[in-house]
This record gives sequence, structure tokens and C-alpha cells, in this order.
Amino acid sequence: MKKRIMPLLGLLLTIIPMSHTTVVEAQANHEIKFVKTYNKLRKINQKLSHKLYEEQQANTKSSEDWAKFVKNIKFLKNNQVELYVTSSFKELKSSQRENIVNQAQLFTLRIADSWKDFGQTTYMDGLATIIFCDGGYVGRSKYLDNKEFTWNK
Repeated sequence: MKKRIMPLLGLLLTIIPMSHTTVVEAQANHEIKFVKTYNKLRKINQKLSHKLYEEQQANTKSSEDWAKFVKNIKFLKNNQVELYVTSSFKELKSSQRENIVNQAQLFTLRIADSWKDFGQTTYMDGLATIIFCDGGYVGRSKYLDNKEFTWNK
């Protein structure tokens, strides 16, 4: 009986450390994926900020320029956009606001496309967008149609 138990005990002792190694490797892989996602978002948002600044500087003379109403654009990991606008944005008509947000969505898609590889349907549908002004919520895109918006009164 002792002869049978010893090999089983030896086999058990070799299996147990291997199972812990697998868990550690899985956690390390999860952390690597998290870091890669974080770095990708950071690069997208840095590029957005840089290109938005260039857009604002290049088109300061145009009266119909969408970028002059936008303070910041933030791309989120779930392919949503946070749009921070100036206080003069709230004084615009609803159709003008929608046009500005649609142009900001397209601008964001073009910048993020080099990292995320969006399809044609995403360009047609737009991105879910939340709009903020002076620390307050202004509006958002509708749930089933990212090109139409509901505004906070």
C-alpha cells in the first residue's frame, strides 16, 4: 500500500505548483492587456487633444467653425465620447448644436481609427456621445441613434 501512495503523493506535489503558475500567468496576461488598452486610449486622447488644438488655431476666422465651441474631446474605452463645450454652445439652436457634435464625432472617429480600426457602419452610425459644459451635463446622443440628441433643459 505504501508503494502505491508514494507515487501518487509525488504526482500530487508536482501538479499543485503548476496550477498556481497558471493562475499567475493568467493574471499577468490580464494586466498586460489592461496596460495595452490604457496606453492605446492615452495615445488616442493625446492625438485628439493635439489635433483639436491645431483645428482651433487653423480655423479661427471661420464663423461656422465647430472647433471653436469645443474645449476638449475624450475617447473612452467603450467607444464613447465625452465632449466638453464652451458656454456659448448652449446659446446655439438645437440644429447647430447637433451639427457641431456630429462633426466632433467624425473628427474623433478619424483620429481613433488608426488604433481601433472602425468599420464603415461605425462612421455611418457615429459614436455615443455625452456633452458637458462648465462641469454640468448638457446632453447626450440617443440610445439607438448616435446622430440625434437629447438636451438637458
